Amino acid sequence: MILYNLTEQMMMKTLMEAIDQQHDSQMEERERLLDYFEGLNLSHDIKEYFDSESLSQVPPMYINLVRNIISRRALVYQQAPVRYNDRYNEVMGDLDSFMKQFEQLVYLLGTEGLYTFWDETEKQLKYRPIHFFTPYFLPNEDEPFMVMWQVENQLQARTQDAQYMVWSRDTEEMEGKHFIISQRGKITSVVPDDKNPFGDIIPFNVAHRYPFTRDYFREGSSDLVDGMRSVNILLTELALHGRFMLGQPMFTGLDTEQRISMGQDKALVLPEGASFSYASPNADINGMVESTKYMIDSLAQSNNVKINWTNNQAESGLSKKMGQLDLMDALRSDTEQIYRPFEKKQFEIAKRIAEISGGVNIPEQFSIDFAEREVPMSQQEEIQYYTWAFANNLETRQSYLRKKNPDLEEQEIDGIIERIDEESPKEPQEQDETQSIIDRIGKQVG
Repeated sequence: MILYNLTEQMMMKTLMEAIDQQHDSQMEERERLLDYFEGLNLSHDIKEYFDSESLSQVPPMYINLVRNIISRRALVYQQAPVRYNDRYNEVMGDLDSFMKQFEQLVYLLGTEGLYTFWDETEKQLKYRPIHFFTPYFLPNEDEPFMVMWQVENQLQARTQDAQYMVWSRDTEEMEGKHFIISQRGKITSVVPDDKNPFGDIIPFNVAHRYPFTRDYFREGSSDLVDGMRSVNILLTELALHGRFMLGQPMFTGLDTEQRISMGQDKALVLPEGASFSYASPNADINGMVESTKYMIDSLAQSNNVKINWTNNQAESGLSKKMGQLDLMDALRSDTEQIYRPFEKKQFEIAKRIAEISGGVNIPEQFSIDFAEREVPMSQQEEIQYYTWAFANNLETRQSYLRKKNPDLEEQEIDGIIERIDEESPKEPQEQDETQSIIDRIGKQVG
């Protein structure tokens, strides 16, 4: 929403209009995406495609691969990045673990908000994902100067007088504001004079799955969710097919008013000219199974993910790497287009919050190094690589240990190597020494 001629009266009027129209189709779609991500209401979503009589034979059958596919696609934060600012690292709290889930939510919803605040008890920054929020813009600006969201657990707590958090930054027309407004228009002050203590910064960061094209809210994983619903419909059809494969009793040559009692312990006595049989569908169940697998494979491949079926043969590390080129390219694109700019803006927000709310001064220098994803090698490939790397002085025992267990301290690494040297024979053969190093270090690292 774009605001012209910004005044406090215009701001309040716009906020109340947005509160009255909170539950629009866009918010309902985001709720549906979250339902599939969490595995909620899936049976209800497919019941409308079957009449009640059909589903009286079998319950709806469904699986949920949405979270599984997204978790295998959103891998930028699978390994925590290295942030080069010691003071920032001391107060940033559990940002690394939080960003793993945040990345998945960005991929799911297309646009996700992050609210950052200072915890006075723990003396560090805290974070909260915001799924449903309303941004406000000034003319000719792409980033919002004000945001509003419901305070109580998003849309899961719709009270009669819901409370909404409001943050705005300083502009030429008006200083930044921060307060809570109720659904009935009552203002609750949070800070003195409702003034934003952070000035030209609001403690709200946003990540988008795609670059800006037309709308501020980007498209999320609607294609994945819709495809998953189609798969579940087909699975329910398979369940019904299995039920009807037992056969439908069929009589011919009987009076329609004549009743026949059936059961395993009862004999059927049919009048002359009557017949009894079972009618079964002639559908190709194997073809339906293959169609279901094809649909799942298509959904996964469209998200740069490969499904590992149980009958697939084992692949070498090189084969896996070649098969994941598209995934690696997508992850590099996500890193540079989404999360490196996001981290830089997050640092500016965190720096201001720490200074104003926590009294902590953070140096301005900041850079971040994202970890490159590596395809795991087989045991034989790993032995061959380190045999060659040790022989050519490209790897050391210390570097091997750091890769195997990044949590090891330097003193622990030195201690493991000293114990290996003490236990090793004094004159081992060269080839056996390399093999022994790998085996012994692997046992020490676990």
